[in-house]
Amino acid sequence: MPGRPFRCAVAAMTFAGVLVTDARGALPADSVDAEAGPPKAEQRANDLASGRGFSFYPSTPPFKAFRLGLGISYDAIDPQVVYGFNVRVPQITVDARYGLGKGWSLKGHLNSVWVVNELLLGGSFAFNAAPFSLEATASVGLYLGQLGSFSFDANMLSPEYRPELSLGYAFGNVALSLRGSLILMGPTTARVGDVWGGLDNAKVFAGHGEMLLVENALRSGSVWYFGLGLLTTRAYYQVWLLFPDSPSLYTYARAVAGYEF
Repeated sequence: MPGRPFRCAVAAMTFAGVLVTDARGALPADSVDAEAGPPKAEQRANDLASGRGFSFYPSTPPFKAFRLGLGISYDAIDPQVVYGFNVRVPQITVDARYGLGKGWSLKGHLNSVWVVNELLLGGSFAFNAAPFSLEATASVGLYLGQLGSFSFDANMLSPEYRPELSLGYAFGNVALSLRGSLILMGPTTARVGDVWGGLDNAKVFAGHGEMLLVENALRSGSVWYFGLGLLTTRAYYQVWLLFPDSPSLYTYARAVAGYEF
């Protein structure tokens, strides 16, 4: 039939056009555009550790990278230790990291609740060898206990020094951190009414803490976290109003949770 060659030619040209279009749309494997897109889940935690960084996981953020975390912290103390006082209020916590580059960061921490407040500022250095990482932190700050109600008018003030070491392991979008902390305080000053003085049995070594923290990196770059741990501290560090002169050490559990922006 005379029209058949013409129809075959049209079909061949259409098929060739489809192949050309597909070839133009495909990108070589080494193309920068081919690699663009959101981080893959299997490497999201590692990418974030060297990007904006985490609040707790050992991180190596570039200069000016910033991370802010807001959360709560709850200490589970045996009521028998505190004379049956079993009403415990969670503390509000704020953690910040500011990248300096080359593994260095500035870090800040604040926790506050009614009668106890702590503010710490310091620096850290982290080393990352994926999937493991290590970070050393040294912070100094102020411990402030205060109560001006219920017929009390008292304060406790002390400089605080806190060296910390964190070991991290990242897999997928999860970053695990095992953190050990030393709590050092002194000199400690207390006030009751108009009378100021020191604590007779105050020690420089105020305790230590071990925490396991889990941070989950989201596609948006934000992070939610939770953690569990044990603290062993002087009685006056945890409940300064009840035990201002007791050097005894008590062990209790701590749970934390929050969100990082």
